[in-house]
Order: sequence, then structure tokens, then C-alpha cells
Amino acid sequence: MKLVTFSQNGLTKVGALLNEEIVDLSALVNDEPWNLIRLIENAESLKLARELVNNPKQTIKLNEVVLEAPILRPRKFLGLGMNYKKHVEELKDKGFQTSDYQVWFNKQVTCVNGPFSPIEKPRVSDALDYECELAFVIGKSCRHVKAEDASSVIAGYMIANDVSVRDWQLHSATWTIGKSFDTHGP
Repeated sequence: MKLVTFSQNGLTKVGALLNEEIVDLSALVNDEPWNLIRLIENAESLKLARELVNNPKQTIKLNEVVLEAPILRPRKFLGLGMNYKKHVEELKDKGFQTSDYQVWFNKQVTCVNGPFSPIEKPRVSDALDYECELAFVIGKSCRHVKAEDASSVIAGYMIANDVSVRDWQLHSATWTIGKSFDTHGP
């Protein structure tokens, strides 16, 4: 099931994408603002969503809505940097310090942006860069999850554009400021 967040007529809603149409699932989430976090966390709502998607009564054409970021305000937005050898070599050539350990960084949730929304180039830098990433949505609280059990906590995945302001990223050991400019998390 391809879950989406979309806007139509000034309202933000949740739905499921079926080819070029959307099944509105907002009625399954009792509170406004409707968001996918509430839907994902509720097993009964997810079951009903699957039933609606398998037998939709009504759909909305995709070209009649604006797709928003799937998760409008995630609770956490973590990234894993330098996670493959070729990329580490590229970064070394550009003067980055590298490590033998995983490099985790935080993106502030205020950087979240829609998939077709503009990315703003900051006035303070010309070192804007981007990387296509695979993002995972963790659907339940967890810690110390074994690799073989990881799929039990993953609610879904999506493509993310990790936009960075490289010179600002290098100003801090945590990378947060260079990874968190507004609109830099579509």
C-alpha cells in the first residue's frame, strides 16, 4: 500500500495511491490534522485502510491534489552518512574527515518539504548539494532491534532527497546545521 499525504481545497489529508488516483483515508484518523503517523500507529485503522484500498468506493485523481511530504512532521529525522566505500573516498577527496564507524546525523524536522516543492538556495552559501537516499519510516518505538527483526518495526520506506549546505555542514562536527536548512528535506 502506497500511503501519501496530500492537500486538496485547502485541507491536508492522508490517502493511498492507486496508479494515478488516491483513496482518501482521512476518515480513519479521528483527529485533525490528519497525518500518517496516527494512521500507522493504529493497527485497526491500517486494517481498514487496506480494506478500503482493495475495494475503493471513491477515488480522487492525482492531478487534482498536491502531494505533500508523506510524514509532515516526523518525531525524529536521522541520517546515516558515509555508509559505502566509494562515497567515503569521494568525501576524503573533498577534505572531509572520515571514520571507521557509522556517522549518524540529525536533520531538524523543520526542513521537511514536499516531493515537488521548491528547494530554497540559502543566501549564505553557494555550496548546495543533494543526494538521493532511501528513507525508512519506523512505525513503533524500538531500541536494540536485531537485524533479523528490523522488518517488524519498519512501517514503510520512501525516497528522500538529502539536501546539504556543505560549507555549513563542515562548520560543525554534528552536521546538523548544514543538513537542516528550511526546505532541505523533501
